[in-house]
Amino acid sequence: MIDVPVVDVYLWDLERLVKRDLSVKEIEEILPKVKCEIEEIEDELISYEATHDRPDLYSAEGLSIALRGLLEVEKGLPRYRVRGVVSKGYVEGPDYRPYVLFATVYGVSLDDESIRQLMQLQEKIHITYGRDRRKVSIGLYDLKEIKLPVKYVAVDPKSVKFPPLDFKEEMTPLEILRKHPKGIAYKHLVEGKEKVPLIVDAEGKVVSFPPIVNSEEFRVTQETTDILIDVTSIDLNAARKVISIIVTAVAERGGEIGLIEMQAPWGKEVSPRLDPETINYDVSLNKKLLGLDLGVSETISLLEKMRMNATALSDETLEVKYPFYRTDILHQVDIAEEVAMAYGYENIEPQVMRPLHPGKENGLEVFTRSIREAMVGLGFLEINNYMMTNTMLMFDKMNIQRTKIVEVSNPRHEAFHALRNWIIPQLLNTLANSKHAGYPQRIFETGDIVLVTDKDEILEEKHLAFLLADKKITLTDGLAILKALFELYGLKYELKPGEHPSFIPGRFAEVIVNGTKIGFIGEIHPLILLNFELEVPIVASELDIDKIRQAYLGLLH
Repeated sequence: MIDVPVVDVYLWDLERLVKRDLSVKEIEEILPKVKCEIEEIEDELISYEATHDRPDLYSAEGLSIALRGLLEVEKGLPRYRVRGVVSKGYVEGPDYRPYVLFATVYGVSLDDESIRQLMQLQEKIHITYGRDRRKVSIGLYDLKEIKLPVKYVAVDPKSVKFPPLDFKEEMTPLEILRKHPKGIAYKHLVEGKEKVPLIVDAEGKVVSFPPIVNSEEFRVTQETTDILIDVTSIDLNAARKVISIIVTAVAERGGEIGLIEMQAPWGKEVSPRLDPETINYDVSLNKKLLGLDLGVSETISLLEKMRMNATALSDETLEVKYPFYRTDILHQVDIAEEVAMAYGYENIEPQVMRPLHPGKENGLEVFTRSIREAMVGLGFLEINNYMMTNTMLMFDKMNIQRTKIVEVSNPRHEAFHALRNWIIPQLLNTLANSKHAGYPQRIFETGDIVLVTDKDEILEEKHLAFLLADKKITLTDGLAILKALFELYGLKYELKPGEHPSFIPGRFAEVIVNGTKIGFIGEIHPLILLNFELEVPIVASELDIDKIRQAYLGLLH
């Protein structure tokens, strides 16, 4: 399972990006409006959880874009300085990782914190949206020493050498997979392939070995002003989204975006895509989904705070444009959520919903309660066991061959690793634990059991089980209880002699009502008594309560 990303940002860094003073309290109030949750605040370091569907918020740059809208410093779609197409990018990579996109940003101003933010953004996306680099990997490079155009190629892993990040020594890709920490960690992504992917510049210098490691020669530092960005992927649309996130984040540091015209097997395209996506929104959803009476103009204003543009197509429909990098907008419901967050959930007054139909107690539960009251009236003590039990109790101690049951695949406790398929074993266990109380003892339980059919279908039934334990108890005593119970509901029953491994032969019978088996009754076998270390005879019965109820309802009609 992938953990929720925790992002660290400094308040002073947010202030210079948002372009206004901010307080910790203000941040605490506003972060929930972009589905972020404060994890910790220590001095000016703010740690927050960002959702998996908002990778654009995995750094101070992306968060600042959202904050400027909510604080109304800057509303509507984010705007960027774009230089236009500055070069081409060529794609001749391996089939197993076929997609790459390039982009450039010029004139950025970097310091230690801005570099840390960009690296944090890169790694958080790698781990989450990028599926630990398997789906998407990102590279950022100092463009100063790179000769455009760049090319994505597939080469023999022993054919070239370059110094990987944090190393002065030149290595082949094969050596990197064996010696470099990143190579060892991610070798499974390319290991065993005849050719590996490389990014090279116009002079043939190796820029990167994606998705493993970049070249040390083109490391981004505080002196870097121009940056080359690449995203390699097995999913072209994912690559388009991610490079848009990265480029716009870098551009937040004062840069001008330079586009790259990709010459690729899937066709030509300009990277990154900066044009917004479009979706139509039915304003009536404000009322239907949010309970808010918001008109067209109010909805437009709220969406602008969420860094979107909206224009009215009619009195009820808006055309909404949102940034291309927003991976979470899939449906009109997502736009309604944006409206709610901009409006403020704290400003929505809760209303008690009137029920659409009258409620009443479940008929089976009502009938079960009457059964319980009857058993108490017959002198029985009610027991409540867990539905969870174990196979030793249900089968082994009861001298029964194991059958299909519902079991927990990875139980934390051996005593509770299966759902019971009958109740009597647990009642016997209760008696075994209460021998000190003396005899006679009369106990019963009503509860759910779970059966597995031959077709692996799951059936849930509600049963009544009762036990009588005393030195002189016989089957006759149990039949007297059965008779009293059925007379209470005006039902007639029959006994069909049978056999059961848990009961004494000749002292076990199935209980039949209107031709339907509804349960059984019998004297517990001495071997079973020995298994539970019980020393007195026991009569036990288990009945299907719903079948008793159906017979009773049939009698009434």
